[in-house]
Amino acid sequence: MSLWTYINGTITVEPMGRTQAEKRYILETVLNHLPLVTGSEKDMDVYIIQKNGTNSSSTCDEYGDHTNNLVNRYGQHDYEKGWLDIQRKYILVVNGSFRDREFDETFREFMKWLCRLAKRVSVNDILVRIQGYDKEYVINDNCHYDSPYSQMEEYPSWCEESDGEPCWAEHLMWDRAKDSSYPMLLAYKYFADPENDAEVERRREFKKK
Repeated sequence: MSLWTYINGTITVEPMGRTQAEKRYILETVLNHLPLVTGSEKDMDVYIIQKNGTNSSSTCDEYGDHTNNLVNRYGQHDYEKGWLDIQRKYILVVNGSFRDREFDETFREFMKWLCRLAKRVSVNDILVRIQGYDKEYVINDNCHYDSPYSQMEEYPSWCEESDGEPCWAEHLMWDRAKDSSYPMLLAYKYFADPENDAEVERRREFKKK
């Protein structure tokens, strides 16, 4: 007779990102690099659900430009009154039935997975049940500022709360040109900026070496 353990629940998170596409890409990349929660037949599944609606808006795009790609409140593309709307929150559904695993093994693997997640994205809410043959544990945390999961978050180097060390997901965002929202490479392509041009060319030489 095989031993079985089970995980079921949801975790609400806010990944970094300046657009919806960038947020999704960063969240997927973070998840793809977390430690596994394993069973002899199948590992834990994680499903990503973007919450309905939007909770963040900007009158310009991610480059700081006003373009007719933005949409006004009537759903029309509008150069002057368009908005870039973003939903910052995603719900992660975690689910697994793990064969040949004892409760303590699955609990240890999941907690490692969860703590690593909490370092790399902002965790807002957790409701997850871990169940074994004769044990059960429920994580129910709304992740206020004093929650250990909130305190695990590593802030990007540009935040006041940061110690200057880059957070894990920071490398997934493109570098901006100085005093601009434009990526350095686009600014190099389209603008005459001697300081930015010199920096881009310096980095190119560094990569060649």
